[in-house]
Amino acid sequence: MSKLNIALVGAGRRGGGAHLPVIAKLKDVYNLVAICDIDEEVATRYAKEYGATPYTNVRDLVDREELDVVDITVPGVAHHAIACFMADAGVHILCETPIAVSLPTTDLIIERAKANNVKLEVAENYYRVPRERFLSKVIEADVIGEVARIYRIFHEGGYHGMSMLRLRAGGEPKSALGITQTTPVIPIIDRMKRHHTSERWSLGFIEFDNNATALMVYSNVIHARSLGRGQTGISQIDGSKGTIVGEDIYVTPADQLESGARGVPYRPQRTTIDMDGLDVLEKISLELPEQTVIWENPLKNYRLPEGRLAVADELLSIATAVLNDTEPEYGAARARQDQEMNIAMSESGKRSRETITFPLTELTETERGTHESYEKQYGHPIEDIEAGIDTFFPRR
Repeated sequence: MSKLNIALVGAGRRGGGAHLPVIAKLKDVYNLVAICDIDEEVATRYAKEYGATPYTNVRDLVDREELDVVDITVPGVAHHAIACFMADAGVHILCETPIAVSLPTTDLIIERAKANNVKLEVAENYYRVPRERFLSKVIEADVIGEVARIYRIFHEGGYHGMSMLRLRAGGEPKSALGITQTTPVIPIIDRMKRHHTSERWSLGFIEFDNNATALMVYSNVIHARSLGRGQTGISQIDGSKGTIVGEDIYVTPADQLESGARGVPYRPQRTTIDMDGLDVLEKISLELPEQTVIWENPLKNYRLPEGRLAVADELLSIATAVLNDTEPEYGAARARQDQEMNIAMSESGKRSRETITFPLTELTETERGTHESYEKQYGHPIEDIEAGIDTFFPRR
């Protein structure tokens, strides 16, 4: 396998800090040649640690380096500017979530990538974590039957949550209904250095074209795990013959179907192997009376902690797409749909709980507000890519 030259843009963000040690592990795939951050101290510090060249702007980065892939971890409002610039330079893209803050800016990225024959992957990592990979195999094995309802309460929501709801439903979104509320909180700074003075709470109900439905409760404070919010989440997937509740898979014995139909909980077993002193996840398995479901860790040879496997998965997805001229596993279309569902839920709340149907065909009030806020804060229209790549976007 040929090695790809990769640069990380946005090292100062939490995502950037999480990606760098994983890139360093993928030595058979990547050469980490550069680290770019508008904060010179951050760029220099990380570049020294990982043996790369520091840059403070993407223009110099592209002019001076022979890049195959760029890993974009700048704040979400800057994704479209950096991604479009890189696409025009012919550099393949791994973009952090969300793909962009509105559908028009998302479409800018997709159009530029397509026009320049650039591969575009989005770092949606929730469905990539081992637990979710395993649960996908459980559902595919028909253990709980046809999925009817999904509950995701007090977990991460937004585009991440929508990705998970759509994955579990196994269908295309048909409509969304949202209830929103904003309440004040004492000023706080969360674990990702974001400032909050209010809690933006939402409840969403999503219908899919295969008759599955989903319910989600989310807020920025829940997502941040601040003020005690979101400490105990509810994750439940109801199927035609069983249920998944958190880690437990409930299956009803055949001889109980007509005498109470009580489900028996089965807990998956995790198997680890010692690799030079590190316990590495080898597999997750579920032993049922009539079948066994196993997910094996395809990345165990990289000797990564379980919490970093999803990041490695993202990085390998774009690498495989580039080297084999195939499409990335997740891709921009799915990421766009995640954001479309997220916007629709917000828009429904703004329209006094009006049901919003898919696809969205016009600019929503939610997106218009995002665009106006951007221009007011940064002094140029959100579509101005040239201005955007020279703008400092602080973490808020």
